[in-house]
Amino acid sequence: MADNDRPNTDEKPEAEAERGQQAFLDLLEDSGFFQQINSLEENLKVIGDEMKAFGDKTAIRMEETENMAADVLAIESILAVMLKAYPISADELDGEIKDRTAAFSGKPDGSPTVRALAQDILKKSKG
Repeated sequence: MADNDRPNTDEKPEAEAERGQQAFLDLLEDSGFFQQINSLEENLKVIGDEMKAFGDKTAIRMEETENMAADVLAIESILAVMLKAYPISADELDGEIKDRTAAFSGKPDGSPTVRALAQDILKKSKG
């Protein structure tokens, strides 16, 4: 081993450690590691912004859904009061549901969902 290949034993441990750290940082820089980290940070920021926008839109949709549910409940309440004053028969209701929903539901007796909801409103108006 030549003299210039031997580590300098006179060098302080702090200086040797600093030189090793600098060599490591230089290797990371040369490999593009820091550029990859910066790119990753930018991509995570974009994802974070998109997640925030998604959350904001979800909150708006939830509010719209709550408003629609409130509207439906208000209409059901008014209808229940009207049905108490002006009762209708379940058979008339079923006939109307069949006439109005058979074509779009694809079922000859009409939409079972509409029928169940309408019958529920009718039942509540009698109670």
